[in-house]
Amino acid sequence: MRTVLARIPPFLAGVAGAVALKTSAGLLLYTDQGLLPALTLVLTVEVGALGLGLWSGHVALGKGAVEQVRGRWLLALVVFSLGAVFSMGLGLQQGAPATAGTQGLGLAFLGGLPLFAVGSLLGAMARRDDLGIAPVSTVGVPAVMGAAVGFFLAGAVLLPNAAPHTIYLACLVALSGGALLQGWVLDGRPAVEVRETVWTSSGELRADERILGSPRREMVTVTEDGLLRGAEDPDGRPGRGWEEAVLGGLLEGAEPGPAVYLGGGSGTLARLLAESRPDVDLTVVEGRPELVDLSRAHFMEWDGWNALPLVLEDPLDFVARRQGPYGLVVVDTSALPFRGGAPFLREGDWRSLSALVAEGGMLVMGGLRYVDGEAGTPLRSLVAQGRRWFRCGTLYTGERVRRRAHLLPGEGEGMEAFLVLSQGEGPGLPRSLPGFRATELQEA
Repeated sequence: MRTVLARIPPFLAGVAGAVALKTSAGLLLYTDQGLLPALTLVLTVEVGALGLGLWSGHVALGKGAVEQVRGRWLLALVVFSLGAVFSMGLGLQQGAPATAGTQGLGLAFLGGLPLFAVGSLLGAMARRDDLGIAPVSTVGVPAVMGAAVGFFLAGAVLLPNAAPHTIYLACLVALSGGALLQGWVLDGRPAVEVRETVWTSSGELRADERILGSPRREMVTVTEDGLLRGAEDPDGRPGRGWEEAVLGGLLEGAEPGPAVYLGGGSGTLARLLAESRPDVDLTVVEGRPELVDLSRAHFMEWDGWNALPLVLEDPLDFVARRQGPYGLVVVDTSALPFRGGAPFLREGDWRSLSALVAEGGMLVMGGLRYVDGEAGTPLRSLVAQGRRWFRCGTLYTGERVRRRAHLLPGEGEGMEAFLVLSQGEGPGLPRSLPGFRATELQEA
């Protein structure tokens, strides 16, 4: 539905542009003798203004593509309002402009500026953002069809029967409707602005600012080759639901003893845990030093980074050295090798992980995706492997997001999930956590 409706706003913009062009030509071409030079001047200026507007629509103004479209809708509304005021205030009548000066102003306010505004709007609709995605998938065809309809309406209906200012007010109404409709369409699409990109020997690291419309949601994310490695909202809260849930569970429980976060270089969970549970002795292991620097630069400032034990080493290499044991081991599975859409661990990795967790401790594996009703998925295989090495396990699955707009990368791929494996007799975390429900492994 949104894809179909997205073609209507450029269509309405084309209608308004064509009406403005034909109306201004009808008002300014007033003598047979001067028809050819006047027609040449009008069409040259107005089509040139349209082309200049199209070019300006592709010029970045330091904002996301969606915000630029909204700004240019505002420009078009203002310009057509000025056209209505000008045509009404100077009392222009069809075929009888008052003076050459009035003609010049009319050419600017009734034709040039409206065509520039429409061109700028259409150019912004087609401009691709930093990720190569345009706000509107198809602009040219509906805009040209709208122009054809606009020429017909102006010549057959509006010019013979309506005053000039009424015509521009009608265009203003059409543009207002187009702006509202496109605002609703764009509310379902996140606006993404790339803040910084770092290329490493292992791939691309990128910090993005993501905004989604009504109700407004904002997030800063750090991704590694398209995989989400960290996310924070403007208040510094975790953007990944599993980190928020694990934090809530740890705040309710007893002190877990020494803890390690494998792949925790984004620092969000480490910062919040250090602020709320200073009794937890947490070590962070991260294999991408550039990711740590990127997160420090774009996530909430925190003075505790210098005091936090940070090991710059591949998480699986750290596990293989079997340092510990730890009462709590948290793993961001996005930092592990992936195969078939799920983290891939060898038998030796599982053996080392189980040895890393202290008696009565637990292993939390976050960043998973669970699709209901799919048997034999890689996630189920991961769960089965975990059962072989740990005494107790619980899979926590989050709320469904299929019917809402997706702000974070991968958010539309099933439900967010995390796996808790324990060397004790209990699950290690409360069965009810914010936004998540617990499922026994044999039921998964």
